[in-house]
Amino acid sequence: MTGIKTTNRLNLIIIVSVVSLIFGFVAGIMYNDSKSKTNGVMVSSGPELEKIQMVTNEFVEAWIKGDAEGCANTYSLDAVFMTPGQPSFNGRQAIKKRYDKMFKNRNDSVTVELNETVHDVIYFNDWAVIRGSGYETRKGAETKGTYKWVILAKRQSSGKWETVWDIFNDAESF
Repeated sequence: MTGIKTTNRLNLIIIVSVVSLIFGFVAGIMYNDSKSKTNGVMVSSGPELEKIQMVTNEFVEAWIKGDAEGCANTYSLDAVFMTPGQPSFNGRQAIKKRYDKMFKNRNDSVTVELNETVHDVIYFNDWAVIRGSGYETRKGAETKGTYKWVILAKRQSSGKWETVWDIFNDAESF
């Protein structure tokens, strides 16, 4: 009788061990498979690119009007805005203050034209890395300039994209 109990016990240990190994193997394959796939997809057209361009256009319209709040509302609450030669602006309120100050120093007799174009978007589900460029013309002051930018954006539950990180550089002086 003791021999049968020992054999049953050994068989149970072997079965549990084999089931555990199979479960571990399958779980490992599933985990490894999900980690080896890249989620980044380069997009050059389509509805999501159009939504990104719409937010860019929303920013441009607010900028032309001198609307600091409108500009800031295209950023997330905890966004970081990095500008050439200045410390970073952290958070939507700090970014709004930066635009307030800039717009107060702007000459209202000068007509400002601004255009920004999205060139590349790499999507990672609800995140996107966006590369673009822009140009600004100030008629009346007869100055113009070009710049390049990169933005990390997150799609909100409403479907709207908000800037999380924004960095740009001037390609040509104003």
